[in-house]
Amino acid sequence: MREQTGFDYERTDIASTGVAWIAAGLALFVLLTPLLMPLIFPQSMQHHSPVAAPAMSGDAPRLELTPRENLQRFRQSEKQLTETYGWSDREHGLVRIPVAQAMKILLNKGLPGWPSR
Repeated sequence: MREQTGFDYERTDIASTGVAWIAAGLALFVLLTPLLMPLIFPQSMQHHSPVAAPAMSGDAPRLELTPRENLQRFRQSEKQLTETYGWSDREHGLVRIPVAQAMKILLNKGLPGWPSR
């Protein structure tokens, strides 16, 4: 085997004239497109301000004006539900108890059908 001493390059690459033609075509496209678009789409040159704001449908969500306060109210109501006693369904005799109390009851009684230690 003979050791190569110099550098060489790929001789089958695209010719530099091809690259120049591609670059020239791209530049021509970029320059001509904004000039031709008004001819193709003439309505794009007419600027009209809307007469009225678009009507919202009845089922569209309302914009939250005070999201931080809304979140605090929601968290407070959830905390009140999880930390107090109350009726879930009075007709059927269903009550809710605080989560901590429910966990103590389950710890003491266990779950029916659940293996215990």
